[in-house]
Order: sequence, then structure tokens, then C-alpha cells
Amino acid sequence: NRTKQYSMRTRWIILVLMLALGSTVGAQSLIGLPKEEVSRRIRMYHKDFRKDNLVVSQHFNYLKYVNGIRSRTWILYFTEEDICHLSKLVCDYEEYDDVMDDLNSRYRKVDEFSWEYRQDQWVNQISLSKQEYYFTVRETRMK
Repeated sequence: NRTKQYSMRTRWIILVLMLALGSTVGAQSLIGLPKEEVSRRIRMYHKDFRKDNLVVSQHFNYLKYVNGIRSRTWILYFTEEDICHLSKLVCDYEEYDDVMDDLNSRYRKVDEFSWEYRQDQWVNQISLSKQEYYFTVRETRMK
């Protein structure tokens, strides 16, 4: 009976650890990943975004996603080798406070509108720029 209790407790611990690792993986940057992996991760971890194929540019290699209420547009740019090198989030100002809170809580602040964080051997930089009717959040890998 004691062995059965120990076994059940061990299973719960393993399940909790797997869930924790899965959510951490989902929060990781998409910079440096192949296009198919970016698509897969967005489908898995960002279910509030849907792929938007309304406008297709022949000049850029990108994927475009829009959230359900269309207040956030997420554009991911890829190299010729289909590796993500830039992430750009375009948001309505109604999203501003939530986005700022998220950036300030997750990343090291460099100045008023820029943050950075370490991912493996790389440092990724995030910058926010205000426009008249919207603001953008760009993430890129520092060289």
C-alpha cells in the first residue's frame, strides 16, 4: 500500500514538472527557430492568435497572426533559410498597459522603451515604439 502511495505521488510530481516545463517552453522566444517550428509553437502556446493570409507580400518572408479581437497583430520575419530573425507585435493602445506590465515583469529594462534578456548564448533585444494610432514591440537578436 505504501509503494502504491509513493508511486502515485511520484506520478503527480512528474506531471507537474512536465506541465511547468511545457509552459516555460511556450514562453520562449521564437527568434532563431525554423518557420515550421514557429507555426507549431504559435498553434500550441498562443491559441488566441489566428493566421492571417488576407495580404501576402512577395517581398518579405513572413507569417502574420491576429488575435481574436484584432487588437494585436503579430508578424514574424524569416531569412531566406526560413529562420525567424524578427518578431513585431503591432497593438492598439488599449493593450498598452498590459504589454508594458508584461515586458517589465519578464525582461531586464535597458531604458524607458527597451528591454533585453539572455537566451542560450544569445542576447535578445525588445523595443517598443509609439506611433499615432498604435504601438509596436520588436524583438530581435543582438549581433
